[in-house]
Amino acid sequence: MADDHNDKLMEQFIERATPKLLEAMQESLTKKIEEQIGGLKDNTTKLLDQLKDSQRDREKQQQEFGQLKALLERGDAPSTIKDAFNPDPVKLTRQQARDPVLYRRAKAAAAQNGTTVQIVGD
Repeated sequence: MADDHNDKLMEQFIERATPKLLEAMQESLTKKIEEQIGGLKDNTTKLLDQLKDSQRDREKQQQEFGQLKALLERGDAPSTIKDAFNPDPVKLTRQQARDPVLYRRAKAAAAQNGTTVQIVGD
């Protein structure tokens, strides 16, 4: 009989304590998960930036090859060919690149000058 009473008291304690224990655990777990996801997010952003950079480099190389081919077919002087391949890129910060109007203008200016848009740190 005493065991039955103790079992009932234990069940009542568990019913009342479980939500509070879960709430306390949720806060600490949330912090740990956010820390881990934050690191994953940073790494993902870095990898995506590297991928975009490599794609831009590949596109630039293809464009330069086409330009070189055209210049060689015309018979231009080596100094003219060298100058054609050394334009400075149009540089934007990440914040500026997020502005669609500014980015389109920079991209148009870069295309006009035969160069690329380069995203630099803030």
